Amino acid sequence: MAATAVSSSPALLRSAPFSKSSSDIVIRQFRHNDLAQVIELFKEGMLVRGTDELMDAYIATSLETDLSDIEGTYIKPGGNFWIATPRDDPTLVVGTVGLEVRSKHQGYLRRLSVRSTHHRRGIGRLLISTLEHYARDRLLDHIQLGTRGFMNKARALYRLEGYTETEVIVIRDEPRAEVIMIEKRLHVSSQGRTH
Repeated sequence: MAATAVSSSPALLRSAPFSKSSSDIVIRQFRHNDLAQVIELFKEGMLVRGTDELMDAYIATSLETDLSDIEGTYIKPGGNFWIATPRDDPTLVVGTVGLEVRSKHQGYLRRLSVRSTHHRRGIGRLLISTLEHYARDRLLDHIQLGTRGFMNKARALYRLEGYTETEVIVIRDEPRAEVIMIEKRLHVSSQGRTH
């Protein structure tokens, strides 16, 4: 599944929403009317292993923080939040990913999720590629993320995309719950970068 950029000029990206497409999937910037489906997809991904107090608290916190203000958390500070939709049904959200800018050269990949009915179609890879392209255009050279230890398919995808697991943070011993910290260094042209 080859992805082609609709626009890759940094000046154009600032003035128009960034989008990429494949033959049957379109990646575009988040719109406010996507919010209900973004939340539904987030919950679907988080509840794949069931629920407990820790997961319930995490979901509630997420809904009250970044997911209640996607524009303020991701887009306005210089990151972005993307939606994957089928080309033939542009109102159906089948995937999401957000880039939160944490510093001048570091971004944080968040909320990567693909609807279970659309797994194994390259959507996750297309979303990651979109995020990395956008990050490079903004001279971000380091992408970090954290994922739950039980999310083996997601971790495998990140490894395929060149990410490295760097740390395991135990958040509860019994039953065990952990966050795996993962990162990737992006090759960014030093042209225009000030040190």
